[in-house]
Amino acid sequence: MLKQKKVKEVSLLLFFLSCKTGKFKVMKPLFIFLMVFLKMIPALAQEFDPVGIKARLENTTNDTLRLVQFTSLSFAYSEINSDSSLFYAERSISLARKLKFPLSEALAMNYKGYALLNMGNYPRSLQTFLSALEIAGDDQNEKSIPPEKYRTAEGLNILNISPGNYRLQILAWIHFNTGVLYENASNPEKELFHYTQALRLGEQIGNVEVLCVTNMNLGRFYLSIKKPDSALIFEKNAYEISRQLNTQEYNGSVLLNLGRAYLAVGDKEQGVGYIRKAIVASQNQNYIRGVIAANLLLARTNMGENKIDSGYHFAKTALDEAVKLNVPDLMLRCYTTMADFYKKINNSDSIVKYQNLIINIKDSLFNSKQVQQFQNIDFDERLRQQEMEEAKKEYRDRLTRYSLFAGLAIFLLTAIILWRNNWNKQKAYKLLKEQKRETDLQKEKLELTLGELRSTQAQLIQSEKMASLGELTAGIAHEIQNPLNFVNNFSDVNKELADELEQEMEKGNYADAKAIAKDIKENEQKINHHGKRADAIVKGMLQHSRSSSGQKEPTDINALADEYLRLAYHGLRAKDKSFNANMKTDFDESIDKINIVPQDIGRVILNLINNAFYSVAERKKAPQPPKGGVEYEPTVSVTTKKTGDKVLISVVDNGNGIPQKILDKIFQPFFTTKPTGQGTGLGLSLSYDIVKAHRGELNVKTKEGEGTEFIISLPVN
Repeated sequence: MLKQKKVKEVSLLLFFLSCKTGKFKVMKPLFIFLMVFLKMIPALAQEFDPVGIKARLENTTNDTLRLVQFTSLSFAYSEINSDSSLFYAERSISLARKLKFPLSEALAMNYKGYALLNMGNYPRSLQTFLSALEIAGDDQNEKSIPPEKYRTAEGLNILNISPGNYRLQILAWIHFNTGVLYENASNPEKELFHYTQALRLGEQIGNVEVLCVTNMNLGRFYLSIKKPDSALIFEKNAYEISRQLNTQEYNGSVLLNLGRAYLAVGDKEQGVGYIRKAIVASQNQNYIRGVIAANLLLARTNMGENKIDSGYHFAKTALDEAVKLNVPDLMLRCYTTMADFYKKINNSDSIVKYQNLIINIKDSLFNSKQVQQFQNIDFDERLRQQEMEEAKKEYRDRLTRYSLFAGLAIFLLTAIILWRNNWNKQKAYKLLKEQKRETDLQKEKLELTLGELRSTQAQLIQSEKMASLGELTAGIAHEIQNPLNFVNNFSDVNKELADELEQEMEKGNYADAKAIAKDIKENEQKINHHGKRADAIVKGMLQHSRSSSGQKEPTDINALADEYLRLAYHGLRAKDKSFNANMKTDFDESIDKINIVPQDIGRVILNLINNAFYSVAERKKAPQPPKGGVEYEPTVSVTTKKTGDKVLISVVDNGNGIPQKILDKIFQPFFTTKPTGQGTGLGLSLSYDIVKAHRGELNVKTKEGEGTEFIISLPVN
């Protein structure tokens, strides 16, 4: 049973495609509208027939379109003219091979096999179907298929379908028609196999047409093996599926086989009813095979009820249509029915006539040569399948052996790798153990070295402190000398005043004695004031020299800066009597006491001031022409200023400045530009750390040849 398609729809598609490739231009929206409209009203397209397709074929030069037209003509003639169907199928196969479209070749071979089946040439039909199955069964052929606009006219339901489903749909129809061939050749085992394959593929790709006709033929298969109940189930399935289709093309076949199943289970009323409906549906679809088969069933039913005239009418109608169609298997069935009819009425001459016709047609269909050819082809196919299975089994066995060898090799390789890794680990463990021992020794040495470095660092820091204290000594001595001079002078004056007081008392001059006593008292106050000043200087010196406790306390930053400015200046003057410099101060009196460690911040200020004095002294020593006729005057300025929540302490000098190439290094430990023995290189490094510890910043601005400014920024709180 070949899948039926509407010739009119194929014709309209070919008309559209030929217009696209020929002289006419048809707009795609119009084509879509026509297709939808055609589905709704099939009668409007009845004018499109094989004659129209052939007319357009004459004006077509596009090979791909000619391939589609040949295939469509073969399909169109498949149920009405087997010779024409075979002719166009062979033309299509030749062109498909030329264009290298293997799946189109398989589809055309499907139509060719069906035409040969209808012509009674079962061996060639089988050979053709087997070749088509081999092509359609190869998924590599999905890579070379016609463009979709051509595929839509090949007689398949393949709009918007993937290449994989396109191939599987063709494969399903080939299996289906191969099952039909084995049904006609009375080979139920192979018939069931191919129908089952078609059903599986139809379910896989969701093709309801394949499911419909395959269920229908499976029902017929179960009728042939005397299982009418199973047959009725399949035929009912086919009937329900056919109602889901957008076409009535299968109605004749479905109704016919459903009626046959009902007759088999003894329900003659429903059986005859469905068969009569099948005749009408088949006539509407021009499905002559269905008309013949339905009339034959009604003929046998009526003859079984001894309705001789009605039986003859239906049998003769079937025979006339079969002779027109010229399909051997249908003619055989018609001759057999006519012979049975004449047996009923004991017409010997007619019986002999139809028995001879039966013998002749059976001889053409089932002669020994043809049967032998069919069996040979079938045997060769079984042998080929067996060889393929053996090859697959050999391949699987070989694959299994290779897998075992590979597994063994992997196991051995893994074992070797694990052993090697373990050996390497042992070796590495020994090496690491030795390295750890050496590392521990190095660690001990480093810890000793670190301890020594820390001790040396502490000594260097203390040396830096004592160096700065040494630089202060002369200044401190000068500061102490002034109040001591005042104490000595006023002590001498008071001694003389005491003698005068004694003399005036002896003279009884009490008024003068009181005046002298008052002078002595004022002098004592001055002595007391300068003594306290000397005491404060000594305490400051002691505070600077001892280690910092790290305890912050409220400190007058202006007083601290002023004190260290004077001490640094006098210290330098004591070492170098020729040194002289202008000192300028600008203190912000709005600054309250701030929480700092006074010894540490004092040391920072002192270090910056000492560096400033050193810089201006060095510039003073260097010979240089007067700038603008004005002699260079060393100047160091110290200013304080409150800005928001910060206090800025600025030390500015007009010395040589700092070269840019060493500016990034000045805060590094042990970096100094002073001659060897004059500096440790720790002053600015320690100063930077002290300021950072106070959550402040120490920044520098410099211009080579003009001077430097260091700015200490400390938080108010």
